[in-house]
Amino acid sequence: MAVSRQSQIDAVELDSECYQLFQTQLNQSFTHLPINILKRIEPEISALLNLAVYVVPLYTTSRLVSHKLLGIEYSEKTASPLLQNKWYAYSFAIVGMKWISQRWSTLSPHILNESMMQPFLSWLHLSAKIANLLNSLVFLKQGLYPTVLHRVLNLRTKLTDPNQPRSTDLSTLTRELLWHSFAETLMFVLPLVNVHRVKSWFSRVVRLRDDTQANMEVGKNSLCAVCNEVPIIPQEAECHHTFCYYCLTANLEAIPEYTCPLCSCFIGKGQKDV
Repeated sequence: MAVSRQSQIDAVELDSECYQLFQTQLNQSFTHLPINILKRIEPEISALLNLAVYVVPLYTTSRLVSHKLLGIEYSEKTASPLLQNKWYAYSFAIVGMKWISQRWSTLSPHILNESMMQPFLSWLHLSAKIANLLNSLVFLKQGLYPTVLHRVLNLRTKLTDPNQPRSTDLSTLTRELLWHSFAETLMFVLPLVNVHRVKSWFSRVVRLRDDTQANMEVGKNSLCAVCNEVPIIPQEAECHHTFCYYCLTANLEAIPEYTCPLCSCFIGKGQKDV
């Protein structure tokens, strides 16, 4: 029975989360060490973590941690040749290539001319991104290889026990996706909202107006029309209401057509000191 696309993507994400968890724990363990020491050996630490997460489980149990959690394993059609030759290519791609990419800035001056290699590396990086994008599109269509490495090495997965019933309740996953999408939307939209304009509109809607002459003619001891406190450097607008200098200036900078929250009269630049 074929493994669902969701399980294959979850396996990749679980292995990545496992790596991040180990890295976080390791960084917390070395918190009190000088930062320069960790920076010098950071590629080697990353290589060891990749070895522990992606390579050692395959050599010991022939299954990754994510495979055990999701009840999947590599298919015999791809696993048998993998044990002979592809294990080494897989290990080099996961550990060796990532170590070289992180150490390249240190190794390149001793091997090649950096100015000559920089365009090639940029092209290689762009090609890798395009390959990942194309592989993702093909994976959505075929559901066979979630990553480029899986496709190159012909790594396909299968269910460990096809007869084991699988839960089809995706309500939790759906809620997580909805909340994640909602949070992403808020993070994008909130910086675009003019808070001063919203606050001014809301104040005009909910504030009870008192149209008596006593409130229309405000004396020096009245409260600020914005913060409802004793005005600091009081300013009197054209409508004769009093504002704090900072309250009025901030609102005028944010809303050029700012109106008085008490009487909804337009306030221009003609305010004067009280």
